Amino acid sequence: MTKLEESRFDILIADAVGPCGELLAELLKIPFVYSHHTSPGHIIEKNSGRLPFPPSYVPVMLSELSDRMTFMERIKNMLYTLYFDFFFQTHNEKKWNQFYSEALGKPTTLSETMGKAELWLIRTYWDLSFPRPLLPNVEFVGGLHCKPAKPLPKVTYSSLLLFVNVVFSIGIILYSFFGMFDYR
Repeated sequence: MTKLEESRFDILIADAVGPCGELLAELLKIPFVYSHHTSPGHIIEKNSGRLPFPPSYVPVMLSELSDRMTFMERIKNMLYTLYFDFFFQTHNEKKWNQFYSEALGKPTTLSETMGKAELWLIRTYWDLSFPRPLLPNVEFVGGLHCKPAKPLPKVTYSSLLLFVNVVFSIGIILYSFFGMFDYR
């Protein structure tokens, strides 16, 4: 711990699914940022990040529902929401709260400590998620953890013609706008 304090870090970046990153940031007295994708039932985001997930139109993660739910599917989604809320409250939450209180030397909870995150970097694209309200400290950073793509190879006219002939000869219909290719 002394070595970390002497290093004088400016910020800590952690994943919200694995606890203790925020505890380390509190002990070092530095701000912390979460790089997070999602959690089952959006429990961590709701309880710790205070992100709204209205069950009337935002399906619970892992529920296989869409954002266009019938009345019965909305009831099913609400039951999933209640299940995950109950599961989180009973899944070692008391032990984590006690551990955090002892480590920080004051009464606190896991959710309260996690809620102090300066920024939530959500590792997906906003257009791949269901529409939902967001807070100002939430940013979508899809592709942050991916390697940069290599450029596509140039397509020659002869290789494109060969490909089209092979595709048609085996019975596959190819529909494309050839203007997309640079076949010079």
